[in-house]
Amino acid sequence: MFLSILCRRDAAKKLLVAAFLALAFLAPDTVVAQTPDIAPGFATIEEIYTVRNIAVDEKADTAFAARDIALQAARRGAFGRLTRRIVHPEDMARLALPSDDALANLVSDFEVADEKSRGQRYLARLTIRFNPDNVRAMLRRANIRSSETTTRSMLILPVYDSPAGRVLWVANAWRDALYAAVTQTGAADDRLAPLLMPLGDFEDVSAISADQASVGDMQRLGVVMRRYGTDGVLLMHAVQSQSQSAIERPVFDITLRSLGTGQENTRIERFEGSLGEAAEPVLQRAALTLVRGIEEAWLSETALDFSQQASLDVSVQLNSLTDWLAMQKRLTQTPVIQRIDMRALSVNGVQVNLQFLGTPEKLAAALSQQGLMLTQEAGNWQLR
Repeated sequence: MFLSILCRRDAAKKLLVAAFLALAFLAPDTVVAQTPDIAPGFATIEEIYTVRNIAVDEKADTAFAARDIALQAARRGAFGRLTRRIVHPEDMARLALPSDDALANLVSDFEVADEKSRGQRYLARLTIRFNPDNVRAMLRRANIRSSETTTRSMLILPVYDSPAGRVLWVANAWRDALYAAVTQTGAADDRLAPLLMPLGDFEDVSAISADQASVGDMQRLGVVMRRYGTDGVLLMHAVQSQSQSAIERPVFDITLRSLGTGQENTRIERFEGSLGEAAEPVLQRAALTLVRGIEEAWLSETALDFSQQASLDVSVQLNSLTDWLAMQKRLTQTPVIQRIDMRALSVNGVQVNLQFLGTPEKLAAALSQQGLMLTQEAGNWQLR
């Protein structure tokens, strides 16, 4: 059984999305030398439309025929991973798998690694790059909402009040459940709002304790944020309830608290097990539900609805014509923007009208991916 405490589910999702949006608008910090080699998210549109590490193993009458079957299977698998990455969760059920010929037209190129051909068997790992324009056109024809807005990774700190006491780095059921959920969902490197799990090595243990994390010690949290190159952490604190019902069934209250993003957001979720159920399966369900919910909330917040079109008058502060040309290039590379009309030009900048899909908040999030900041000052929109 899953219950929400303190706030409605929709409102709770918005709290966490706000933390990711805050991350999206922050300028990247310099990453210190000891930062672990962990993916920080997608840096370009091309990377968003690239699906890596697709394993194939097919058999046929000949190795050549098996290779053709494997390539078709790889395109199908890659399309599934891409759509889970970018398509609004409510629209996934309406998205039909294209034919093999249609899928081939959506692919711009592919790479093959670890290729092995053994008699009638073909094995390989593939990287498939989809053509963004072709995929967008297909989704638009089907009225499928999708997002191309990514953000920097958020680091999870899994604090657990276990029977042995409060722990963070010691192996335990809650930490194991979150590691499994992040791996199963591809949340670390296959989603637009990546979630990282810490290594839990000596440097992590030295940086912050379970008690320091649970109270939001920003000085100690800053150490781990700098190490992992993130601007924020997501504290996921699991506590087994002491309520009367917990005697017969496990009940966990899990506090999700985003810190370091410029604004603090907190929510609590409750997960109840069945009569006589062990604690571990309940924690596993909780971890999977929360990790999936974070990405679904991000997609819901940033997905573009082609039926929702708007325009905005924006002032762009510039120092030279070269600055404007560079700005114009970034604007045209922002998929949510449909048209750019110049209204006025002066020595200090440009007045433009942007026609775009979605809301000003979604536009701002998309522009941040291009290194631009859209803000409203005294009722006027400014772009820098």
